[in-house]
Amino acid sequence: MRTADRAAEARLPSLTPIWRSAEFQEREIFDLYGIRFDGHPDMRRILMWDEFKDYPMRKDYREPDDYEYEPTPHDDVLEKAKQHYAPRPQLDGAENITAQK
Repeated sequence: MRTADRAAEARLPSLTPIWRSAEFQEREIFDLYGIRFDGHPDMRRILMWDEFKDYPMRKDYREPDDYEYEPTPHDDVLEKAKQHYAPRPQLDGAENITAQK
């Protein structure tokens, strides 16, 4: 489908009343390109996080200079996981054993 203009807030009619399987594709198009679908039952982001303000697949998208503002929960999850596992044993020389010929 083509839109009349490529400016912000481009809108198209939703195809989900005809093809229910189009729901995820329309959400992906909204999330990456910013095209809104009138009549869509659940128009929210599917790939990017909710606080992300732009649409990364548009030609006018500019990447930020640094990515420090992006949420990265990995460090917190890693620290919590370390509490549940025993520390790795120190090297004891067994790693140097090789198969005999």
